[in-house]
Formats: sequence, structure tokens, C-alpha cells
Amino acid sequence: MDTQRSKAAFDRQINAIFWSITLMVSLCGAAAARSPVFDGARVMASTIPQRLVAQQQMTPADFVALAVRHGAKAVHARKIGFVAAVQATERRAVETRWNGKETANTAEVGDWVATNLDADQQPLRDAAGNLNVYVIAAARFPELYEAAGAASALGPVYRARAVVEVLRLPVGFDIVAPWGERQQGTSGYLIRNGDDVYGNAAETFEATYQILAD
Repeated sequence: MDTQRSKAAFDRQINAIFWSITLMVSLCGAAAARSPVFDGARVMASTIPQRLVAQQQMTPADFVALAVRHGAKAVHARKIGFVAAVQATERRAVETRWNGKETANTAEVGDWVATNLDADQQPLRDAAGNLNVYVIAAARFPELYEAAGAASALGPVYRARAVVEVLRLPVGFDIVAPWGERQQGTSGYLIRNGDDVYGNAAETFEATYQILAD
């Protein structure tokens, strides 16, 4: 009888250990599934703990000052997603949407209208099915992108050239974009790309960028 009781107690202990390990693995897996696209080091962008509001266009010096003020360290990221882009042949208004309006811009003749694609060159769509479309100035486009040697239904496919610096904005942003319009998001990232500083919605950033280990 004592032997049977000991065996039953031992079985209960093993079972408890098994379920504890299973729970830990499950939680780790869930956390990994929520993580942005990282390299093997899984580096996280430093966080700005309050909503970022700016009434004028931000400069690279503003980007640095923001990081210093909050004790945050900007990290480098490379865009691993693509864009499909076509040049505007007439003046047209373009609204950038991601689960609501993010910003608006006007494409002049010769400017590029770009649609964000993921790393598999598939279009990104928000919960309402909207494409993530935006304008890139004619003179700026060749500095930012190069031909990827592919095409999509939305136009020729291009890959990004530059590595950017980023700060994480989990409480969102309401800023003035480099093109002069307000840019808003409930959660996202602040990007410094050369002389340009702008926001990016969290979901589109995490689907198209890889944060690099410095």
C-alpha cells in the first residue's frame, strides 16, 4: 500500500512538472509570435513612454534630443519588405491608411506612389482591407529605393537602399510629417532616414523592417 501511495505521489509530481514546462513553452511561444521581425539577437528598439506630439516637422536634431530626454537608445533597422511603385502622370491626392487615416499627401507629376509589400512581395492590408499607400518625392525616390527585378499587379517592385534609426512609440504619435501634413498612429515607431524624420504604424513597421544588432 505504501509503495502504491509513493508511486501515485511521484506520478503527481512528474505531471505537475510536465504542465509547468508546457505552460512556460506556451508563454514563450506566444511572446515570440507577438515580436517584431528581428535578427537572431532579438534586439528591441528603445521605447519612448509617452505619446509623441509635435507641431512642426521634426529634424534629426529633434530625434536625438527626444532619445536623450527619455534615456532611450535609437537602434538601426533595415527594410526587408518591398514597395510596388509607379510614377504619377497627373497630380493626385493620396491618403495613407492603416486601421484609420494615418496621413495624406499630394503626388505631383513625376512623384512616386508606393504601396508597401511584405518580405514575400505581397501587399500589406489593414483590418479593413486598405492597402498601405504613400507618396515619395521624385528626387528622393532613387536615393531610397532600387529596382528589385520583379513586378506586381501594383507596379514594378523596389527594395530599400538605406539603414534607418528607430525609436519605439508604443503610446503612438501625432506629428508633422516631412511632406507637411499631420501623421498619426495609435502605436508605432519614429524613423530617422537621412534628414527625414517620420512615423510608421507598428504593424506595417514590424511586417517590413528588421531591427539590427549594433
